[in-house]
Amino acid sequence: MKKNRFVGRCATFFLAAGLFSTIVFSCKEDAEDKVKPKTITDIILQNDEFSILKEIMLNVEMSDSFRTENLTVLAPDNDAFAKAKIFGSAAIIAKGDTFTRLFLKHHIIGKEVISYDKFSAGTKKSLNGDTLKIEKKDSIVTINGSEIKIRNVNADNGIIQVIDSLLVK
Repeated sequence: MKKNRFVGRCATFFLAAGLFSTIVFSCKEDAEDKVKPKTITDIILQNDEFSILKEIMLNVEMSDSFRTENLTVLAPDNDAFAKAKIFGSAAIIAKGDTFTRLFLKHHIIGKEVISYDKFSAGTKKSLNGDTLKIEKKDSIVTINGSEIKIRNVNADNGIIQVIDSLLVK
């Protein structure tokens, strides 16, 4: 007598089809599951080495300025502020909003993303219009005498070059 294998084959087919469709439909990505790119503002806000810069930026409500496109930020870390005998944001903030905004803009090269290897000797304009003097000797780049100590921190809207001292005019 022949066995009826039709029922077994149909059951196997439907089980396999059900398993496949479950896998396909359960692997859907939600918007909150996606990793969002970090802007320069996000990097500064999330990194403890920039706590003084963060406080200055938030005090004058300039965090949105660091979210615009194509920036090179010459970011002094906390050690750079300490080198200038500034141990908190109050010393900069106390000079007023206008000074503080100019101070921050002096550390930004706008409309240009410059990776470390693309710096060349010469000058660039900061976001507030001041001239920044760039010197390159061997593999060391300095800007107004400040050496870039951490190179090419990439962000979604530009690049951060961490400098070892505050930029002075």
